[in-house]
Amino acid sequence: MEIIQLPGAGVCRPVIKGDYLYAAVLRSPMSVEKSGFVTILNKENKVVSNIGGTEPIYENGKLKTMAQADKIFAHPHDVCVDDDGSIYVAQWASGKVYPYKLTRV
Repeated sequence: MEIIQLPGAGVCRPVIKGDYLYAAVLRSPMSVEKSGFVTILNKENKVVSNIGGTEPIYENGKLKTMAQADKIFAHPHDVCVDDDGSIYVAQWASGKVYPYKLTRV
């Protein structure tokens, strides 16, 4: 068993699809009001992307604190990834919006 340190990320139900782990981050530590982002880790458990969040920065092998950078999500609570690689993001307390579908470009 391994503990993956994700400073600044309150992760909800991670999903593994292929070589990546996808997880909704319910809220950002800098702003609890309608915040959050989606984080993606590779098979080495390194953050490679934060959709709506700050760029993942590693210093001396340690991940620096992550936070919401863009107001895309309001408390993302769950993610699903389909066979085409599209990411579906469900949100909590977000004004009853439908889940977002994020596609590759």
